[in-house]
Amino acid sequence: MPMAPERILGIVGGIGPESTIDYYRTLVAIWRQRRPDASYPRVIINSVEAGRVLRLLGQSEFGAVGRDVGAALGELVAAGCGRALIASSATHLAFEQIDPPPGIPMIHIVDVARAAARAGGHHRLGLIGTRFVMQSRLYSDRFEAIGLAVVNPTPEEQEVVHAIYMGELVLGEVRDDSRDRLVAVIAAMRDRDSIDGLILGGTELSLTLTEPTYAGVPILNTAHIHVDAAISWLLGEERDPV
Repeated sequence: MPMAPERILGIVGGIGPESTIDYYRTLVAIWRQRRPDASYPRVIINSVEAGRVLRLLGQSEFGAVGRDVGAALGELVAAGCGRALIASSATHLAFEQIDPPPGIPMIHIVDVARAAARAGGHHRLGLIGTRFVMQSRLYSDRFEAIGLAVVNPTPEEQEVVHAIYMGELVLGEVRDDSRDRLVAVIAAMRDRDSIDGLILGGTELSLTLTEPTYAGVPILNTAHIHVDAAISWLLGEERDPV
């Protein structure tokens, strides 16, 4: 099916740069799989200042984050984008406070992850990500609305995950020993909480947790699910998330 010429995807990126690079790399890789005709997707990336946004997220200043994202989305609309996404899970904490309103249909990372979890037959999922996400209702509210349980790590495990995330992955540092520590958290949640899947509730986690399962637990790579949904829109094959 030929891609409509007006279908240009907008990405609010930069939060952080490493996951934005991974989004674009994944976008091209999945596009080649689904459309092996030597073409490439039309995409415009608007990279915001990550340091400011991460500081604001840490302070729960979601209104200020929403204003920064709103400005970036306005620029993408002006550039001709027909749909957009935010290449950051934690920044979706400010999704309802985007100001001005997006002015463009958005692909919400939690909604497409929820659809993937339902399609995969999951019922009880663990969640890892930044402290901002693990201590929020970002995933649990939307998942529980369709009967899917979301389980958080213990406070001690959350500290391990957050430290690896912010101290290494956001800076582009991927360490084998840190991956092992993340896998130990997954194994502990498997044994203690009886999870049947794990949500990567942070886009940088896909830089280190690259396999489909760890400790026998299926992984929902939300960044890659997000990108796949964007390609479905670019190809005119999108489905409404459930």
